Amino acid sequence: MRRITLVVLLLFLFANHPVQADDSEASLNLPDLQWDKDVNIGYISTAPLVTQGLVIVKGGGSNSDGIDPTIVAYRADNGSEVWRATQPISTYNFEISPLVYVPAGTLPCSPAQDMIVTGWTSGQLTAHDLADGTPLWNVSTPAPLWGITAQGLSIEDRIIWPTETGIIDVCAANGTMQNQHQNNSIRTYRANIGLWYSWYNFSMDYGFLQGTESGDILRYDLNLTLIDQLNVAEVANFSGDWKIRTTPVMYQYVVSPDYPMIGLLTHIQGDGESHFVRIDWNETSGPSLIESHPLGPGSATTLAGGSGSTPFATSGGVVEFEMNNNGSFDGVVRWDATDISGEIRPIQIGAEDGYCFPQNRAEGSWYIATDSGNTTWTPQRAEWVTAGCGSDLHVLAAANDASWLEVRYQSEDVNIIRSNADETLGIDSEPIEVDELEPQQDDSDVQQSTTSQGTYGIVFLPFMGAAFLALFSYFAQQIDVRRQMQIAALFFVILGLLMAGSIYNANIVGEPVEDSSDRLRISSVIPDLEAGLTMDEVLITIHFPESYAPDHCSEGEVRLYETGEAWLLSPAPENSYCVLVAMIPVDAGDTVEDVTRTSLDEFGLSFEVEQMTLGAFLQDIGSAEGGTENRWWTYDLNGGYGTIGMAEQGVEPGDEIGWFFDAGEF
Repeated sequence: MRRITLVVLLLFLFANHPVQADDSEASLNLPDLQWDKDVNIGYISTAPLVTQGLVIVKGGGSNSDGIDPTIVAYRADNGSEVWRATQPISTYNFEISPLVYVPAGTLPCSPAQDMIVTGWTSGQLTAHDLADGTPLWNVSTPAPLWGITAQGLSIEDRIIWPTETGIIDVCAANGTMQNQHQNNSIRTYRANIGLWYSWYNFSMDYGFLQGTESGDILRYDLNLTLIDQLNVAEVANFSGDWKIRTTPVMYQYVVSPDYPMIGLLTHIQGDGESHFVRIDWNETSGPSLIESHPLGPGSATTLAGGSGSTPFATSGGVVEFEMNNNGSFDGVVRWDATDISGEIRPIQIGAEDGYCFPQNRAEGSWYIATDSGNTTWTPQRAEWVTAGCGSDLHVLAAANDASWLEVRYQSEDVNIIRSNADETLGIDSEPIEVDELEPQQDDSDVQQSTTSQGTYGIVFLPFMGAAFLALFSYFAQQIDVRRQMQIAALFFVILGLLMAGSIYNANIVGEPVEDSSDRLRISSVIPDLEAGLTMDEVLITIHFPESYAPDHCSEGEVRLYETGEAWLLSPAPENSYCVLVAMIPVDAGDTVEDVTRTSLDEFGLSFEVEQMTLGAFLQDIGSAEGGTENRWWTYDLNGGYGTIGMAEQGVEPGDEIGWFFDAGEF
């Protein structure tokens, strides 16, 4: 009997010991994925702005779905929405002009508050308060085709921004136009403003550069006076049509023969090809080609301002040019990134600098490269990708055409990020215990956990143990021994079923797809309920059919427990004859079960929770008992069917959990 007991204990311990699966680790480990959002603002085609504890995204909207182009700001620490602002005058549905942070200052044209500035396909340049999204000013510019599509610069108290037909200089405080150059015969598209620097006889001068759709580089002084212009294709002796959709930069030295002269650097795009071009463009002689390097088709733009060492990217790959000892440029760094289109963005991962390259495919991803290694960031909801990544010292964010946003940071940085957000918003939040913060499971194929992969094999062990015990019991001579072995086998079968349910919930099923259930999402018809949530609350709604409605709940009534305020739905939906609503505070790690129990206690309703193989299920609420008329209690999370047990489904501030007593949904 002792031997049998020992076998049972060994099998039990073995079944609960994780099995490690072989896995090749990525050469670069990204910070943990902390939260994600279906932002629902159309294509997100420019990088999230990560600044001052906030993550801000901009989408192009969707005319067919009635969604205006929109900017949304979230707290970087927990993903709760801070504000949103719309731009209904823009109808292109493809907004690619980046967001720029402009800090408050003390110069005559400095803004009184921190703000963000961006351009729109309507031709407008707008400024919004960073803390609450209040519109501060807007400037209208000509938009004969696609309006403003590129990024400008914030220089002291000036905003220098490219338009479709030129360039403008506005006062950051109020948007007053100070200088401009407009020419209705030129077109610019996604060509960010670059800078030129010239050293002559030990004196320095600088100004701005702008590329055009005809392959020209326009050179402006600090007051936006056009002082020179060249056609890159003509200087390089290229035939055909050429465009400049990147950020040009120029370092023109005339100091001594021993001092290297770099010249104008630009990436010019043609039909099925592109070139990295270097041109000598000085004040004493005509422009001349120094060197040209053929690259693949397409182009991706870098940040406004530019840099002589910024990588150049095409659909075929990435190359970074650096000057060699002979004074010419070599491609010194190449990465395996492909199909790059849109934006190249420099990023910070802790103390390490790198680049983020959007790989624009149907299942798009971001290729992240640093000095210590590289990896591919595949979002949990894949789509086409042209937007780069946004980052600061602590937070890394990315978004795609599915209007899907993902945010990463190391858990130990949460209180720094939280403090930055609080300072921006003028509030105080309680610090978070780092151990309480549970990063989301990262589904990227280069970031999968070897432990979670190995757990799939664990589920077979209890069943194997049960099979061995059943086999041994067949040969047992004593009836008592046989019976105990059969009982032990049954125990392992039950253990295996429980483990299967746990692994299914934790590793196999995906998150609910937002607004996919076709059941009533209360916040969609009564937006005031969602707007009334504080930054640490979720919305709980209990939907009753007519036959099971509580006595105090009338037809079409939607009643908020905390205030007693009520709304009327007319006609009342069939399975939402009346709806009880509660706003429940949440802490890190809270689940659907936690907030549901709290809300039902507040309502004073009796309920029963039953433990099943796949987790805890809500069986009864009041007279609505599960199984009656084949009805069962099931939940939606943000309008999508719950895919796992309520004890396993985590919640975060801003979520909406709806419970429905529907037929055939169990």
